[in-house]
Amino acid sequence: MGLAGGQGALVLKDFLYDMETWKESKIVFNGKILRLRAGGVVLDDGVRAYREVVEHPGGACVLPFTGDAFVLVRQYRIALARYVLEAPAGKLEPGETPEACAIKELHEETGYRGDSLISLGEIYPSVGFSSEIIYLYLATGLTNVGKQPEPDERIEIVTLTVDEARASMNNHQFRDAKTHVVVQRALNCLGLT
Repeated sequence: MGLAGGQGALVLKDFLYDMETWKESKIVFNGKILRLRAGGVVLDDGVRAYREVVEHPGGACVLPFTGDAFVLVRQYRIALARYVLEAPAGKLEPGETPEACAIKELHEETGYRGDSLISLGEIYPSVGFSSEIIYLYLATGLTNVGKQPEPDERIEIVTLTVDEARASMNNHQFRDAKTHVVVQRALNCLGLT
């Protein structure tokens, strides 16, 4: 794998071939949010291996910016048995674009609509076993139109000034990976680092 530079940025070149391919696999769990595929793969040199892959439809994460503060949400996450401070985010529904998902989650979770939705790229949160891709956005030009959370969501709105967000980044207080990345990218995009 090589690195290629372009306008001061390093870009990873894609491999010209697949390093491994499924030989046989089956869906061993098919749930509402994800499914689990398990089976055998063949590596590029013919070696066989076993893999388990969480297949996820992907999601969108949007960071609302009021002009002087970021709007986050605090939610209880049963998988961790604790409250987590996060940027609003949600799972892509079939046929839904990442942009449409970000706009929907912005409104549902925070009550805002934005005049501008700026792409901040994408991340792969757990490449060792998951196909999930999270698309990151910054929303500006906000208007509060009232939040509409899903019936099973309990969300507390948390507003952080730019200085508070910067301090949270520097002190490693964003424990949610997508939130850490989207806040850092938003600060860079806004020229506030």
